[in-house]
Amino acid sequence: MTAPAPWPGRLSLGLHWGVGAGVLGLLAFGFWLRTVPGGPDKTALVQIHKSVGVIVFAAALARVAWRMREGFPVPAGPHAPWERRGAILLHVFLIAATLLMPLSGILRSLAYARPVSVFGLPLIPKLFEAKHETLYAVASNLHDGLALLLSAALALHVAAALKHHWIDRDATLTRILGLTRRSGR
Repeated sequence: MTAPAPWPGRLSLGLHWGVGAGVLGLLAFGFWLRTVPGGPDKTALVQIHKSVGVIVFAAALARVAWRMREGFPVPAGPHAPWERRGAILLHVFLIAATLLMPLSGILRSLAYARPVSVFGLPLIPKLFEAKHETLYAVASNLHDGLALLLSAALALHVAAALKHHWIDRDATLTRILGLTRRSGR
């Protein structure tokens, strides 16, 4: 990994917002899916959720690779040590969760004795002839639990960005929006 980048570039911003929008959309869609009665219509909706999830997973992998290459941006202002540690922990969790959510969803699908495809294009063939109850339960609990934790972490992430903007008055929010290039401006 290289030294921290002073400012995120366009690719970094694009990956941040693309993965973020994808994750938010998938979380909302996934929570809504839980209210849809079972049947062929729900199966079709689940296939859309899974297909988009795999695409967001690919973008999240690209984001992780880019972050490893470029490092995290330097803080946009002075922060207390606990804030820096908290920001690092939150970002690490967010990145890990954007990888673990789709992996647990893929595992859930495979444990249900279903293949994984992306809008009809085969990706991973069916591995089990029948539903593997234990693996399905583990994958489902992980996927559902991560959805709740990730939702809370995203709320905290947004709250922290707003705190930086309105209370600390630093460039954190404007920088991630791509509106500033130098600290304090």
